[in-house]
Amino acid sequence: MSKTFDTCTSSIRDDPTLHPGYPPDVIIRLETSRARLAAVAALQHLAHAQLSDLVPRVLHVGSATTTDARQVEYTVSTYCTGKVPLEGVWNMLDKTHQLELVDSVVHAMEKLQTLSINNMGHLQLLSNSIGGPRFGYFRDVKHFLDGITQASNHTSTTCKLLDIEGGVALESIYDDTDRVELSHADLQDLRHHTVLCHNDLEPRNILVKTISSPEGKGKHYQVASLIDWEMSGFYPFTYKFSLNDTVLGSSNLSFSWYALFKERISFLLPRGECHTKFIRALRVIDGSSKRAIMRNVGVLFQTKWIKREQIETQDLRQGWARKHGTKAPESFTEDDRECLEQEVLSELGYC
Repeated sequence: MSKTFDTCTSSIRDDPTLHPGYPPDVIIRLETSRARLAAVAALQHLAHAQLSDLVPRVLHVGSATTTDARQVEYTVSTYCTGKVPLEGVWNMLDKTHQLELVDSVVHAMEKLQTLSINNMGHLQLLSNSIGGPRFGYFRDVKHFLDGITQASNHTSTTCKLLDIEGGVALESIYDDTDRVELSHADLQDLRHHTVLCHNDLEPRNILVKTISSPEGKGKHYQVASLIDWEMSGFYPFTYKFSLNDTVLGSSNLSFSWYALFKERISFLLPRGECHTKFIRALRVIDGSSKRAIMRNVGVLFQTKWIKREQIETQDLRQGWARKHGTKAPESFTEDDRECLEQEVLSELGYC
């Protein structure tokens, strides 16, 4: 299904009589990382316990040695046979159907929020730290914010986190960027709202299945599975909420999905001022990082996509919104994506 120098993912149809308890279709992932894949599997297992009907079951985790003597981890999980990614059908659905699917995903996220950092004491690896296998683990929100800041400083320092009396302050090297201050009480409140988050719950990672239409005509879809838990972990929910803003136009190219999802999930975002300040801090980090690498293919693509969609950031908690008085463009197709990508590559001199 996919292959890189460090990972390999395959689907296998097996004879269930040879492995009792296993489904006939499984997905196997191999990875050269050390213990990362096992941690992802542990998080997916927790999510499956809450959402057994939507999160694929992890059947086995182990390690092996390849023929060229490399140590690898592997996981075996249930394969979602006959399901399709939501992004492939989203633009064909009417507004009522889209809302129904979004609300199914939001309801699932609400159930995941019951798995908070405050009630996972029996899982020491996962409960004593904020973060996850993809981004690392941090003992508190201050160190987590510092870790995000350091990770964003690709080739030069664009942001820094400073200790101040009563808390911390985030500053960018750009004079026109906000300085954000968070008190110790703010940081503690953010930690209190640290929950299990998927962190990449975009239409490509939401699988749907065809069901009988309520009206008895046409195709009707139902959310069938939430896949790809590699970015998951225990994070302040505000962090996950803000991620949807930073990946719009990159990991997610559907503004209609984004706008509806943000609207329906907004009730899960705590109302305290510290959460708004945290969104500002994340916005400063992301914006400063992208300004430092403006000639990056992904950054330039996102910038052009945002211009095409005629959207802008307004209210921090609302996120991106269509500019007043503008008309929504046609749905962004695969051909549109290829054309925009070629335009970026040409502008950067790559073709």
